[in-house]
Amino acid sequence: MRRLCLIATLLFAFCLCRAQEGNVYDSLRAYLDVISTMPVDSIAARMDALIASADSDEARVGIAGTAFNYFLESPVMGAEGVSVYIADNYFLNKRLKWPSEASFANLYTFAEFNRQSLLGMPAPELVLESLEGGTVDVREATGGYKILYFYEDACATCARQTPLLASILKEYDGTMPLAFYAVYTQGDRDAWARYAITNFGRIDNPKVQIFNLWDPEGASEFHKKYSVLTTPSLLLLDADNRIVGRRLDAASLAELLGQKESFTASLYDLMNGVRDNIGLGRESISDVCEAFSSRIGTDADMYRNTYLGIYNYLRGQGDYEALESAVYVAERYIIGRPEMWSAETLAQTGEAVRRFNLNPLGAVASDATLRKRCGGITTLLAKPSKNYTVLFFNLISCSECASWKQQLLEMKPLLKEKGVRVISVYVGPDTDEWKDSLRHSGTTPSGERVSTCGCWWRDLRTDWPYSDLYIKYDVSTAPRLYLLDADNTVIAKDISPETLKQLLEQ
Repeated sequence: MRRLCLIATLLFAFCLCRAQEGNVYDSLRAYLDVISTMPVDSIAARMDALIASADSDEARVGIAGTAFNYFLESPVMGAEGVSVYIADNYFLNKRLKWPSEASFANLYTFAEFNRQSLLGMPAPELVLESLEGGTVDVREATGGYKILYFYEDACATCARQTPLLASILKEYDGTMPLAFYAVYTQGDRDAWARYAITNFGRIDNPKVQIFNLWDPEGASEFHKKYSVLTTPSLLLLDADNRIVGRRLDAASLAELLGQKESFTASLYDLMNGVRDNIGLGRESISDVCEAFSSRIGTDADMYRNTYLGIYNYLRGQGDYEALESAVYVAERYIIGRPEMWSAETLAQTGEAVRRFNLNPLGAVASDATLRKRCGGITTLLAKPSKNYTVLFFNLISCSECASWKQQLLEMKPLLKEKGVRVISVYVGPDTDEWKDSLRHSGTTPSGERVSTCGCWWRDLRTDWPYSDLYIKYDVSTAPRLYLLDADNTVIAKDISPETLKQLLEQ
């Protein structure tokens, strides 16, 4: 009813002031002020009704053109989506005639360079060359926010914004990790390298990944895909690769990150309370998710933020019960609602679920082909254990893997007493690094030498990247521990050394 009243009032003013064009469009702008903070689709529906209600093409062109310019210049983030809608649905399709032939190219260029990167849209594909060599897909990083910063080395505004961004990245301490993609838009490699090293090379924050990228030939069409008509250009993507901020500067990015972090921190605080009071089992998580569902209603952004947040929280807990619940959330609220999510999130989540379901509890563990220290071929389960087998998948460069190995070495008396064989499997690509690590391994933090020779410990490696282990086990992250019985049945998986010790001491 209110919408009809507003339209009627505006049309009445339009008829009264027809001869006084300035007054007419003042009234139109007043109406646009009223609706300017609504969602883009809601504004678009109101503009359709308003344009359709006009009694001549001249009036329709006037209303549509005024609205196009109003939302083009609006300070409300994302409002330019209305301008793209009007351009596509009224002028570019020739439904209405754009009043100025001279500026039609500007209308076309604006729509063409904004259509793929509007607020709330899935981020377009973007694969760029890295300063370190190789290519990087900006959508591949998972579990956190992504910042895209397009800049020039000789841009005065970039010179002011870059150090502010670097400061934000250095001080960032949010609950979600950040991936920062600094994209150099020019063709001078030496200038690019100097700028990147000077401005981004000293950011040492474990919660922030820095990627220095470029595309000197423009083959990726980043200008068109991400509306990079001028520099600097700054966008924020969420964990689902949706655009949640565009046309930002350093200050607005910091504010937006703060708002997003505030939501995530509150959600994680709530989940910590659930964990401490009723646990993270499937039944309790089901109740929590249903409670959220009744409150979210039809708010798509809230839906994605909530359930992706719960999923990421559960995956980060590192215990089997929480991971089981993460799979439940993924299957019911992500994979089960494909219309709500980007193709990338659906693919990544589906793969994570598939990997979790490999070698489930109670099943006989899969065997796989591996390499011995001498380079010969063997299999993961070639030598049976007396009572138990521990599978320890690890990387050399992983500090947590090194810590877990030390804990396992210190458990040697218990492991030998219980008849446990440890099979340590290096799942990385560097054979020389692995062999070198074996020559320096076996020492506890106190300096005591612990031998890994004999039947209680075995060091193997994958034939990277061709080993069938990568298909049969989830080694997408390391370290990982499995506990098998004498028949190679999986008793426990994704456990810590501390949990392993508790299980063996029972």
